[in-house]
Amino acid sequence: MLKENERYVDVGEKVRIISDGHGLSWGTDAYLLAAYIKPARAACELGCGSGVISLLAAAHRKAERITAVELNPRSADRAARAVSDNGFDGVVTVLNRDIRTLTQKDTAGPVDTVFANPPYISHPGLKGKDPEADDARHENHGGIADFCSAASRLLRHRGSFFAVFRPERTADLFAAMRAAGLEPKFARLVFPDALSSPSLILCEARKGGSPGLSFGPPLIFYEEGNRNAPRVMTAETAKIYENCSFGVENG
Repeated sequence: MLKENERYVDVGEKVRIISDGHGLSWGTDAYLLAAYIKPARAACELGCGSGVISLLAAAHRKAERITAVELNPRSADRAARAVSDNGFDGVVTVLNRDIRTLTQKDTAGPVDTVFANPPYISHPGLKGKDPEADDARHENHGGIADFCSAASRLLRHRGSFFAVFRPERTADLFAAMRAAGLEPKFARLVFPDALSSPSLILCEARKGGSPGLSFGPPLIFYEEGNRNAPRVMTAETAKIYENCSFGVENG
């Protein structure tokens, strides 16, 4: 299953991905988005990278079938092999496509849920040593408006789009959602600890939804303590990581 210079990376107890040292490694944003997704029948991930979020969603039965879309051919290949390695053939299908060209034909009809961890830096990235990582961070091949438009095209009426994004670009996220006919309905801010500014925003938008946005309580990731010592998750965060779920209501 592994090619030269590749290795397995365990993600919790249920999933492992394939890494060759390029692209972004999975992190807090990926796991929290996987936990934030509500169960559905058919789903699609936009910009799946290594496939970690789709694999977590499959492992925790967030959808019966998932179409995971990735533009970079090397990343898409690793994601497809990780799907087979984890035993999710028939549940997760990886497509090497540009999200800006997607239609419902690519997902075998409208889906109930779309989810994405989009690039969060609006200006083009510099040509670095790792173009996969640059593309994952920078809007080099489509911005948040393109991700929202793709989600709207693929979703059934009243279907949900789940996204994790940077708080400083919340206005851009909400504007892009509304422009695509996706109404922001539920959101939560994630704080590293009680003394820090928020580092992430999780949001669920609904296609054709009525106006009205509810914010859930702040999620404090770590307990307060000596930042030079190993940090301890709060009880709520530990429960989310244990179950890959925020509970019945994400709001």
